[in-house]
Amino acid sequence: MEDCKFKAEAEWEERKLVMLEQELSMKMEQLKAEMERERLFVDKERLSYEKERMMFKIDLLRQRAQLLKEGIPQEEGDNILPVTYD
Repeated sequence: MEDCKFKAEAEWEERKLVMLEQELSMKMEQLKAEMERERLFVDKERLSYEKERMMFKIDLLRQRAQLLKEGIPQEEGDNILPVTYD
């Protein structure tokens, strides 16, 4: 009887251990997924910033081209709308 009780408790403990290992594994996967989501968010923000920067440069160049079309000398256009290269 004692042997049977001991065996049942050992099996119960073994099942608990397996479940704890599975829970830990799932938590690790969840953390990995959250880290990947954060990395993608940061990448998206960086790309958005780069896009805005590029759009600003394009707009600036269009404005400079318009000044040239209107007959404003390039030197004056450079003073009005300076272009910086970074």
